Amino acid sequence: MSFTRPNRRNTWLAALSLGAVAALALTGCGGTAAPDSSGGDSSATQVLTFGLSADPAQPITGASQGTAVNQLLTMVHRGLMSFDADGAAVPALAQSVDTPDDTTFVFTLHDGLTFSDDSELTADNVKNSLDYYRDVANGSQLAAPFADIESIESDGGSTVTVKLSQPNTAFLQYLALPFAAIVPDASLNPDTANWVGAGPWEMTNLDQGIGLTMEKNDGYYDAENIALDEIDVKFYADGEARTNALLSGDVDLIDYVTWENFDRVADAGFTVDQVNGPFQYVQFNVEEGPFADPKVRQAVAYALNRDNSVLAAFQSNGEPLYGVSISEKDPAYDKNLANLWEYDPEKAKSLLAEAGYPDGFPATLLATSQYTFLQDNALSVQEDLKAIGIDVTLDAPDWSTRVSKGNEGDYDIAVSGDSGMVTDPSYLINWVTGDNTYNVSWGYSNDEIAGLIGDGLRTTDDAEKHEIYQKIGKIWAEDVPFASLNTRAQAYGFSEDVTGFTNIPGTATFYSGYMLANTSMQ
Repeated sequence: MSFTRPNRRNTWLAALSLGAVAALALTGCGGTAAPDSSGGDSSATQVLTFGLSADPAQPITGASQGTAVNQLLTMVHRGLMSFDADGAAVPALAQSVDTPDDTTFVFTLHDGLTFSDDSELTADNVKNSLDYYRDVANGSQLAAPFADIESIESDGGSTVTVKLSQPNTAFLQYLALPFAAIVPDASLNPDTANWVGAGPWEMTNLDQGIGLTMEKNDGYYDAENIALDEIDVKFYADGEARTNALLSGDVDLIDYVTWENFDRVADAGFTVDQVNGPFQYVQFNVEEGPFADPKVRQAVAYALNRDNSVLAAFQSNGEPLYGVSISEKDPAYDKNLANLWEYDPEKAKSLLAEAGYPDGFPATLLATSQYTFLQDNALSVQEDLKAIGIDVTLDAPDWSTRVSKGNEGDYDIAVSGDSGMVTDPSYLINWVTGDNTYNVSWGYSNDEIAGLIGDGLRTTDDAEKHEIYQKIGKIWAEDVPFASLNTRAQAYGFSEDVTGFTNIPGTATFYSGYMLANTSMQ
């Protein structure tokens, strides 16, 4: 199999930089295609003003630091691979990718690659970056996904050969993650701010708490097809302030339209580009008490009125989810996997009775008051469980406390939201391996599911992968590692002056900054 990236502007080339829209225009007006001040016949300067939904942390090499940082990384950096407008992994710094067998990947780099500081980018840099990411001692979030790497060979120039110890069909997706970028050797440490990259733009000014400026990187390998000369990024943590900035023309594009503002933004003539991606679910403390019994967890799964939760939390800007979320484009997809349970309170009561709780029991439901959509989901769950006899007391602290309690197993049940790091369904491994983190069921593990997920990751036969996930679905429905609630819409909003930008579907929505490479201003 071979991937080849032609030297032309493709939709996946656009993937470059949503979070990349950085430069901070303190004048309070949105970006435009401004005339060149030199007075000649030059073409207009393309400036986009971007309203980012958080004041991002300083980027650390190899760390997954959330959506806001990822937005900026897609602007400043590029890896061997990127994501296209459909969420597929496609070549980026690699002009081509050849796979002579199921465990060998040969990456041929574009000619003349450089970093934004004008230093040369070679195959040695690629090897050194990947070696850093796969070393668990470096604290990289990529250490586990890259654990199958057996060797990395560089020819010192333009070719890198990676050999895996076993097939891994999601490997190229992991290479496309914004925090899997190829960086200078000097950035391969946790102390150097990870701003020097090989992406379409470079960060030239940072005003902490206010915004930053991104200017076009003329050394980018496809710079001639990047329309935006500058991206001024302004930080708006408050959803109303961010929406008002868009509607007033202070910014051209925002990365997170709050659900209550979907209609308001659309009615004002702006584009609301929404996709359903992240999902919400109920997790359990299974170490002791009623929820250690799979029948009780099944009862919860059948008791949830998911339509009500979508209405309560997202003003119907989402979809009920009755099973596990798998991309329809993946060979593992089957509509039955998204429908493992149904809304059936009577069946839920019967299951409680079978488990020895005919009169129900009291329980504490952990949520958070800091993120309204999680609290609203929790309130919906509270009513659903009270209806079958589980007397739920809501515990909704600030987010930091919620995380701490989750990491300590200080709850009976909890409401969480998450998404896969990649679109491959192997992301489900996080919920079945017994890692006691704040967003997985405390004390839960299932070696059978984990083994099947590994089998699905290694097989290169689509039919076999589909069959494997059918088996996973049957076990999941009975053992209930988590009880899914819904998927939520994630939306970008932008003015009519913005053209070419696309919100990547599914869980890859958080990497839509790559699409800024396709964006221009009218």
